[in-house]
Amino acid sequence: SEVTILRFCMWIDLSDLLKDALNLLHTPSLGTLTVGFAMYYFTYDPWIGKLLYLEDFYVVEPFRGLGIGPEILRKLSQIAITSGCSCMNFLVVIWNQTSTEYYIKRGARDLSTQEGWHLFRFNKKELLKMANED
Repeated sequence: SEVTILRFCMWIDLSDLLKDALNLLHTPSLGTLTVGFAMYYFTYDPWIGKLLYLEDFYVVEPFRGLGIGPEILRKLSQIAITSGCSCMNFLVVIWNQTSTEYYIKRGARDLSTQEGWHLFRFNKKELLKMANED
């Protein structure tokens, strides 16, 4: 099985993704169909301490708008808080305005627009808020 990465003509084998991923959070499946995932790892910043870095976050298009994305963010926030992280960082490609607006609406801060990317952070306050959402 192969997975397309972004819009580019790069292909990776699913077994490589599963083998190489440090942490892979699957969404609840519908039968054998996984409708979304998040790939993350922990890193350390000497100024702010331990943080969760969200490498990839994806929900299959027909399943967007059903609460799967917020559920993944809630779970990631819980993982970050229980792991002692001060924040969660991630990148969003500059042309993805829908995602940019979504994260800002949830409380993420746009830290940089250099090189065509937005660098966001959920600070501990926002992580706690999302971790405790019903």
